[in-house]
Amino acid sequence: MNGDNICVIRRDVSTKAAHVGVEAAVVHGLKLSAPVAAAVVDRSGRLTAFLRSADAFLRSTDIAIDKASTAAGFRMESGALYAMVKDNDAVLEGLRSLSGVALFGGGVPIIFEDEIIGGIGVSGGSEEQDIDCAKAGIAAIQVLAADEA
Repeated sequence: MNGDNICVIRRDVSTKAAHVGVEAAVVHGLKLSAPVAAAVVDRSGRLTAFLRSADAFLRSTDIAIDKASTAAGFRMESGALYAMVKDNDAVLEGLRSLSGVALFGGGVPIIFEDEIIGGIGVSGGSEEQDIDCAKAGIAAIQVLAADEA
C-alpha cells in the first residue's frame, strides 16, 4: 500500500467538552480563592471556549488563551516548554518574540486516546494554582468523554 491511500482522521475538542473544561477550571479557581480566566483551544490553537471569573485580572484573558495555544501547538505543558528551552538563548528569545506563546505553567494539552485534540490555559492565580485549575478542567473533560463513550 502506498502513502497516497492513507486516510488520517484527526479529532478536535468538542464545543461541549471545551465549555465543561473552562467551567471546571474557573470553579476550581474559586475554591482556591484564585479568580482565574480559562480558555480551551482546538488542536489548531483556535479559541473554542472561554470563561473568566468576575475578579480575574483583565490581562489574564490573553494569557489564558496564549497558554492554551502554547499547550496545543507545542504538544506539551507550557511550563515544560520553558524548561526544555531555558538554556538555549537563541531558541528562548525566538519563542519570546512569537505572539501567542506563554512560557510559564498553566497551559496543558487535552489528550484523547493518545492524541492531542486541544489545549486548556488558565491564568490569574499563582503558577501552581493555574496548573491545578487547568488539570481540574482536563479531569472534567475526561469524565464527560467517559460518560459519552
